[in-house]
Amino acid sequence: MTPHSTIAVDLVLATRPKASTGIERYALNLFEALGSIAPDTIGFVDDASSLPEAPNLIRVKGGFKGWLSLPTTTAFRQRKIGTLLCPAFPPSPLVVASKLPVARIIHDDFPWTRGHAMNLRGRMLFRHFEGLAAPRYANIFAPTDLMARNLTQILRRDVGTIGNAPGIDLSKAPPQAARKPQVVAVGTIEPRKNYEALVAAQRHLPQDWSVAVVGRNGWGQIATDWDNHVAAAQGRLAWHGHASDETLLELYRESSCFVSMSLAEGFNMPLVEAGSLGLPIVCSDIEIHRSVAPQWARFVPLSIAPEELARIITETAQTPPDAAAVEVYRNTFSWGSIARNIKNRIAP
Repeated sequence: MTPHSTIAVDLVLATRPKASTGIERYALNLFEALGSIAPDTIGFVDDASSLPEAPNLIRVKGGFKGWLSLPTTTAFRQRKIGTLLCPAFPPSPLVVASKLPVARIIHDDFPWTRGHAMNLRGRMLFRHFEGLAAPRYANIFAPTDLMARNLTQILRRDVGTIGNAPGIDLSKAPPQAARKPQVVAVGTIEPRKNYEALVAAQRHLPQDWSVAVVGRNGWGQIATDWDNHVAAAQGRLAWHGHASDETLLELYRESSCFVSMSLAEGFNMPLVEAGSLGLPIVCSDIEIHRSVAPQWARFVPLSIAPEELARIITETAQTPPDAAAVEVYRNTFSWGSIARNIKNRIAP
């Protein structure tokens, strides 16, 4: 690549300490994959990030102030950037005001379709500012065909499909051991994830069953009440919060069923991770789950009664998927193919 075609990846907000939701994982995995096929790719990261030092990582002031002022920094201005790729958060308004081409990956239509459930900062950043900035982006991509179609209608411009893949290195999963009578669920504690359904079902699971939840506390009434839900379950609802990849992989390996009762998703990376590791899956019957869940997934209506959901969970857990089917599913998603798609399609 020529110096003026260098891809710079804005990871400032994606690498702030204790920030590890699906979009942050997506951004970091894509950056690593891009670096393997375009070695001069650079990434701007929070100076407090725990990422190991690397020649293509440029540390700048972090947080929202650092994100806003990124294009004014010497580190940014000295680089001959061809395109700024924003795979997690919108670019700084100062970037949008410049003539630098921006390639933006928008993961979900949630800010426009269910934005009332977001906090004020989320609405301002992902709905109001993004809506104003979108016409000036050189490219917009989404992880799935469904999101690309929805965003095309919302933003009134072309949105391409770029793909998605598991957020953690599945090769580091521990060897398969005997599974516990345990449900695992992964995602930020917020209204869209519909943890209320799982909490209610937990009360109807057999006494030897438990529920393990991984995800930071987010917003909405469910987040406000979350500690009370955990306490009321008397040890049968374990909250692992911002867990390490090692902990998450261990939970995937030892659990008997993965459950996602989300009201809406842009992709649902944890579901794909769980499926790629061969877990039985119970998930809400929404369009995106029909698109990305493995063939053995059990789909249930959002209106399902708690006792019926509990029954289906224990029933589904008794039939693990065939190893050959798991291997086929696992090979469907690749960071390398996503990186090649990006490299070939963004403006030079």
